[in-house]
Amino acid sequence: MTAKRLLKLCAVMLLALPLLSGCAKRHRIEFQSNTCWIATIDRQGSTVINECGSMSFRVAGEIQCVSVTNLADTGFVRVRIDEGRWVESALPRGTVEVCR
Repeated sequence: MTAKRLLKLCAVMLLALPLLSGCAKRHRIEFQSNTCWIATIDRQGSTVINECGSMSFRVAGEIQCVSVTNLADTGFVRVRIDEGRWVESALPRGTVEVCR
């Protein structure tokens, strides 16, 4: 990487730092599953998570809804936001959505 590119990258990171560390609300999204699944945050195709098994994520900024779809014909998926209620599906390729 050239010195000029490195300097630009550092400048962008410094400008973004207040946005990333500011007073943005942080949310925790939890997924539990015994299969592979795909999730979408706030019905936006640009915010997609494609994983297998159970996991959780920290998200900065406002979110309203999370949907998760089982990618298998067996198993289950469930999701919750910020320690809220779990929403679950055990249907083949079933989809569930939870909103705050």
